[in-house]
Amino acid sequence: MPELPDVEYFKFYFKRTSLHKKIENVTCESKELLQNIDFEKFKKKLVGTQFQTATRRGKFLIIRVKELEEKLLLHFAMTGSLHYVKQGAEKEDEDRFTRLTFQFKNNYELRWRNMRKLGKIYLLENLQKIDLLNEMGPEPLDISKDEFMELIDSHPRQMIKSFLMSQSNLAGIGNVYSDEILYRAKIHPRTKIKNLSAKDKSKLHEKMQKVLRDAIEVMEKKDWNFSPDKWIIPHRHEDDNCPRYKSHKLVSKKVAGRTAIFCPKCQKFE
Repeated sequence: MPELPDVEYFKFYFKRTSLHKKIENVTCESKELLQNIDFEKFKKKLVGTQFQTATRRGKFLIIRVKELEEKLLLHFAMTGSLHYVKQGAEKEDEDRFTRLTFQFKNNYELRWRNMRKLGKIYLLENLQKIDLLNEMGPEPLDISKDEFMELIDSHPRQMIKSFLMSQSNLAGIGNVYSDEILYRAKIHPRTKIKNLSAKDKSKLHEKMQKVLRDAIEVMEKKDWNFSPDKWIIPHRHEDDNCPRYKSHKLVSKKVAGRTAIFCPKCQKFE
């Protein structure tokens, strides 16, 4: 599922490929994913305009459109991605899951792909109408150490993995990156917050921000080995080994309804 680093990369990709190009046509293969507007009105508003800029909030890409009060929002859900390609080009395998296409006057197009059709498309002026945005916590890369300590201490009985994944606590972290953060901090995913020391919490804040910043860079380089630190993400397979100590086996356990991957030797449950 696209999480903060992925959507941050989508933002860079969108800005690099799709800004300031006249929209000549819009097609939508899954009109039911439009949340607050019918497709004909959606298309009429966007054809002839240009995308001005893009920002990210949690797992949302928020796009400002020239001469429109409304903003375009894309929520990628579990399987979303973007593909900018010349019109008429041979489709990649994932392009068969294209749900929304913006065709530009320069003969290129931007395809929004969403295999499982769980994503959402919005075009609206008042972002407060989206509950997911209203309930969203602070951005993990913006929260200070002191703010993080205050936030985490307000949830003493919560398991740490659940805390990290809750969008009302922190915006944009999901199952995969919560595992990576906890692995780097050497904290078991089932640990209750009340059982963490001040040192643990401080280290968690540090590793959270480092993992997310490094991951954004990885998105650009598409190379999980670029960092001197070892990543657990490429080892999210059954019976794989801990990247830090090859003699340790990773395990998979359900935590708060999600599958956590961790090293029981490096992340001891105390």
